[in-house]
Amino acid sequence: MNKNFLDILDRPEVFTDLKGKSFCNKSIGNMSWLKAGGSAEFLYIPSDEDDLSLILGSLNHDVKLNIFGKLSNTLVRDGGLPGLSVIIPSNFEGIEVLSDTQIKVGAGLSDKVLAEKCLELGIGGLEFLIGIPGSIGGGIFMNAGCFGSEFSDIIVDVNFLTKNGKKINKKSNEINLSYRNSNISEDLIITSSVVQGFLKKEFKIKNLMDEIVLKRNTSQPQGYATGGSTFKNHNNFKAWELIVKSGMSNASFGEAMVSDIHSNFLINKGSASAGDLEALGNMIIDKVKFEFDILLEWEINIVGEYE
Repeated sequence: MNKNFLDILDRPEVFTDLKGKSFCNKSIGNMSWLKAGGSAEFLYIPSDEDDLSLILGSLNHDVKLNIFGKLSNTLVRDGGLPGLSVIIPSNFEGIEVLSDTQIKVGAGLSDKVLAEKCLELGIGGLEFLIGIPGSIGGGIFMNAGCFGSEFSDIIVDVNFLTKNGKKINKKSNEINLSYRNSNISEDLIITSSVVQGFLKKEFKIKNLMDEIVLKRNTSQPQGYATGGSTFKNHNNFKAWELIVKSGMSNASFGEAMVSDIHSNFLINKGSASAGDLEALGNMIIDKVKFEFDILLEWEINIVGEYE
């Protein structure tokens, strides 16, 4: 561990008890799926829930805290992230089969891995997860979804840590999951969740998953750094339709461009800055607002400071 990490601990004596990995001035933009952006002032990757609870309970109260999963739909601005950034790793809390149709799953687990586990167990209803390139925690927080299903369809309850390391639990009806939204406070950190499916023949699960993967591969950009859907759909209008009709489907800014496969995906052609990507997105927002008086909302989470 880097000794500078002690600067953000209110109780530096716990330093030797921490089991995770710590970094200072770590490039986090390059860890994101958009491959753009700045560095985290401090970065911690906890080994498990107890380890995360320990560091949260030991932080200086004035330290800003940022929590991430796979950084699949996150744009980190070029000026980077002050304070402590925590990445919940894929092995965080693992998978526990509770019954024929219920699984307890750690927040860092890949959506894809959970979908594959459900195929193995013959649990239907979670096939859509094969099409979401993120982690369980992030998916719950934004109620991610695709191909007609979303996290609100499968969540039973969610376990959290507060920013002082206290454990709490909320039932699905307490987190108010709606279209790409929830009422989960940024003061709460998702650690695990119980998900519910239903018994289904494995070949039927496999057929649906194959169909979803085929649709994704033929309708979304492949081979480029991208952050998934850029903007939320607006009431009765699809975001991609508004982008096309506004004349922005071929737009670019620096090394950032609108995908020619799906207009609601921004791609990094290779060396785009976070500023390029955000500027392009804002150009699209302005043009759609001008043409249709509709304000598109970012679905990608934009964090950090300008350079």
